Amino acid sequence: MARPSRLRAHRRLLSLTLWMMIPGGLIALTLFAMSRAINVAAWETSRRLLSTPAEVSLSMLVPTSSPTESPAPSPSPNPSPTPTGTPTPEPSPIVPPTPTPYPFFQEPLPPTDGQTRTLQVPILMYHYISDPPSGADRFRLDLSVRPSMFEAHLQYLRQAGYETVSLSDLIFHLTQGHPLPPRPIVLTFDDGYRDAYEEAFPRLQRYGFRGTFFVLTGRADEGDPRYLSWEQIRQMSEAGMDIQLHGREHVPLSGRDEAFLFYHIIGGKQSIEAHTGRPVRFLAYPSSDYDQRLIQFLEGYRFWGAVTTAFGADERLENRFLWPRIRIRGTDDVGALMWKLSVPK
Repeated sequence: MARPSRLRAHRRLLSLTLWMMIPGGLIALTLFAMSRAINVAAWETSRRLLSTPAEVSLSMLVPTSSPTESPAPSPSPNPSPTPTGTPTPEPSPIVPPTPTPYPFFQEPLPPTDGQTRTLQVPILMYHYISDPPSGADRFRLDLSVRPSMFEAHLQYLRQAGYETVSLSDLIFHLTQGHPLPPRPIVLTFDDGYRDAYEEAFPRLQRYGFRGTFFVLTGRADEGDPRYLSWEQIRQMSEAGMDIQLHGREHVPLSGRDEAFLFYHIIGGKQSIEAHTGRPVRFLAYPSSDYDQRLIQFLEGYRFWGAVTTAFGADERLENRFLWPRIRIRGTDDVGALMWKLSVPK
C-alpha cells in the first residue's frame, strides 16, 4: 500500500514541475523569436549599405563642413626632413631697465694752485625792487628798494668804476688766481620775486651789470604770480644773469635729515639746471639758517659755497660756505650805499 502512495506523490510533483516550466519555456521561445527578428533586420541593413557606392556611403557617414572638398596639396618632390631632437631655445628673460636718476651738475671745486689768497669783494644783498604796497608791515618796508632808488645805486656803482662779477669768479680767483676787475662787486637778489624780472633785470642790462638771483623753485613750479616764472628765469639766464638756489621753499634748513635736505636743495638745484642748462653752485641760506650738518651736505654734493646775511666782505676758501654780504635796506639811499661800501671789512 505504501508503493502506490509514493507513486502518486511523485506524479503530483512532476506535474507541478511541468506547470512551472511551461511559462519559462514560453518566455524563452519569445526571446528566441525576437532575437532572430533583430538579426534578420540587421543583416538586411548591412546588405543595403554594402551594395551602396563608396562615395555615397562616405557622404552619408562622414558629413563635411563645406559642400566643396578642398583638394589635398601635392607632395613636394624633395621634402625636407624635419630635424628632430633639437631643443627649442627658451626666450631670454626680460630685464627691466635700471632707472637713471635725473642728471645734475656735480662739478668738483676747481683745484688750487697752492697759493693762499683772500678777497674783500662786497656782495650786496637785495630783496624786493618795487614800491611797497600800502599798509605794508615793517618787514616789507625794510626789504623793499624802490626802482628809482635802485637805479640811483646802479648809476653810482657805474660812476665809481665797479664791475659786477659772479660768485664763481671769486672761487676761480681764490683757487687759481683768475684775474678780477679793479673794483669787483657782486649784486645778489634773494627770493626770486616777480619784480626781479620786471624792475631789476632791465636796469641791470641797461648799465651792463650782471646779477645773481637766488630763487625759490617751488614758487616757480606752482606758477605763483608774485614770483618769477620758469620762462622769466630762462630768459634772464640766457641774457647772462646768474641763477642760483635759495631752496624749494623759504624754510629753515638747520636740524634737518638728509632726505629733507635732498628734497629741498638737490630737488631745487635740478629744477634750475633743467630749465637753464647751467650749473647751480651756490646756495643762499633761507633766513641765514644753517648748521654744520647742512654745510657737510652741501660740500658732499659738490656745492662751491654759500652765502649768509652776516655783514662783511671776507671771502676765503676756508669760509666759502659762510660768506658774508652787505644788506641793502629800503631806506638806503646812495649815501648809505657809499658808507656801507667804505666800512672796513
